Amino acid sequence: MSVLEQTYMPTALDADLVAALEGDATGNGERLFLDVAGQARVALPSSLASMLRQAVQAMNEGLAVTIRPQTRQLSTTQVADLLGVTRPTVVKLLESGAIPYVRVGTHRRVDLPDALRYRDSRREAQFQFIADTAIDDEQPPDELANQMRSVRAKVAQQRKAARA
Repeated sequence: MSVLEQTYMPTALDADLVAALEGDATGNGERLFLDVAGQARVALPSSLASMLRQAVQAMNEGLAVTIRPQTRQLSTTQVADLLGVTRPTVVKLLESGAIPYVRVGTHRRVDLPDALRYRDSRREAQFQFIADTAIDDEQPPDELANQMRSVRAKVAQQRKAARA
């Protein structure tokens, strides 16, 4: 079996399979087992069980699922693809210490867990900013204008702090 990127198109899934896998979506500790022909029953590791649950849920919702093997050490180009930014931006992030890295000769390498941690923390910060700056459109116009001024001032302070 080769280790290549593969996309699986949604198919009609057995309702019992979907119900069984979605029933433990809370992660309450129930293990999944795989019956291998000619061998004993094998317990799936929690990470593989989680991946299987997500794949079944997505396919049940009519979505395609892509599995893309990834090395544990990434180049700056691979990190840029993962984060959705340019390679020079990744280099700046590495040099500023925002993402840990090691040098292999003249090349920078980033551990996949470090890149994923940065991506997740950046997303969390973005969602928190959206929540912090959300505006209730039921407010009177004067209050909305004052709130917008406050938001603009907060953004300006954050940009100023980032430049310093």
